[in-house]
Amino acid sequence: MQVRIEDVSPVEKKMFVEIPWETVSAKLGNAYRELGKGVALKGFRKGKVPRPVLEQVYGARVNAEVAYELVRESFFAANQQHSLAAVAEPRVEEATPIKKGQPFTFQAIIEVRGEVVPQDYKGLAIEKRRLDVPETAVDEALAGLRREHTELRPVEGRDVTAAGDIVGLSVTGTIGEHQINQPQFAVDLDDNEREPLPGMREALTGIPIDTKDKQLEITVPEDHKDEQIRGRKATLTVTVLEVRAKDVPALDDEFAKDTGKADTLDGLRAALRKELEDKEQETIDREAREGVLRELIKKNQIPVAASLIERAVEMQYGRLRQMLGMKPDRNNPLAGLTEDLREKMRPAGADEVRGQLLLEAIADKENLAVTDAELTKHVEATARARNMAPAKLRAEWQRDGRLDNVTYSLRQDKVLQFLVGNASVTEVEKLTQQGTPVPEGPPPSHGEEGHVHGPDCDHEH
Repeated sequence: MQVRIEDVSPVEKKMFVEIPWETVSAKLGNAYRELGKGVALKGFRKGKVPRPVLEQVYGARVNAEVAYELVRESFFAANQQHSLAAVAEPRVEEATPIKKGQPFTFQAIIEVRGEVVPQDYKGLAIEKRRLDVPETAVDEALAGLRREHTELRPVEGRDVTAAGDIVGLSVTGTIGEHQINQPQFAVDLDDNEREPLPGMREALTGIPIDTKDKQLEITVPEDHKDEQIRGRKATLTVTVLEVRAKDVPALDDEFAKDTGKADTLDGLRAALRKELEDKEQETIDREAREGVLRELIKKNQIPVAASLIERAVEMQYGRLRQMLGMKPDRNNPLAGLTEDLREKMRPAGADEVRGQLLLEAIADKENLAVTDAELTKHVEATARARNMAPAKLRAEWQRDGRLDNVTYSLRQDKVLQFLVGNASVTEVEKLTQQGTPVPEGPPPSHGEEGHVHGPDCDHEH
């Protein structure tokens, strides 16, 4: 086999291939032998059809299948021999028909990763928010913790509802043209944010606990947040099913001990502040990584193979569907991804690929690698979150081929931290620009949904 490679662009090469007749003839022989084993034609026993007859009936199909196989085999051989770093199978532009005694020749375009030489990646100008957790945030966290420890008890010593009660109702009626039929419905007379209708809490406060078929008429304000019921009149019939009073714990040292977070109320507030600051710092750090990735891509608009962009678009579309709670269509996972939508998503897809390639190149240039200790720490943290043994999780990842992908993801994050550490940082109260989202988690493994087979896959083709 003779192979010649020419450069077309930084991410495309053209392959000229000539395969001798001897190789083509052997492939044809194998193909007809396999075909003949299962073919039964009139006048011949199964498996006994002469090759000339098979050629007459199936020649075009066999030639096409053999040509496809020759293209694939020569492509994978050339990819390995010439270290092409191909990212997709070849796109055949021209091929001679298979003819007896003549070599089979074809020309194909191969998309390649291309050489990535990152520029100006140190001193990238980014913004970083100052860590500032106001005391009101601690108050809200304390109130939330207090709600978690609030118990609901049967009402005693009174026969009417009061502020702070949870009232269980059956509700029927209408809101505008909408019919309402809720056999079991709960209203917290203390919760203004989740009030079903404005004025409903007030209408249910101070009514007898054994209320039956009470008529309520409520007009929803014109500025109500729900457009569907804005300005509508609600005519409801309610029956009280159950009333529970809240037993809210006092804010004291005993409450702090009950939470298991501290021994005193002051200690609890300090613990909650630490939790909020840690969480906020994680957000700030993520924003910084996104910002530095955005600046890196802006300064390095490297060419990207079209097939890599299309894969990125499809992955982004899958993440979008998942974020919107849309169930995956296993028969057609790209349902709804029109060409118009693809076109709109391609710039972001191209930048996502650029970012990945640039981070890999910087990792190689700066000798940034994930140590076994760092990988072990990540495995242990993930195992704790999943309430399972670290050894079991690591064995699962190893078995499923995900350990390398986890390492890849950790390495990308390590490069981002390196870039942030070498960036020109301006502290701000509020970010003026949004960064490029950093994909969370490793890319899909072989066999997982979203994985794209290519010449660089570490498995048999």
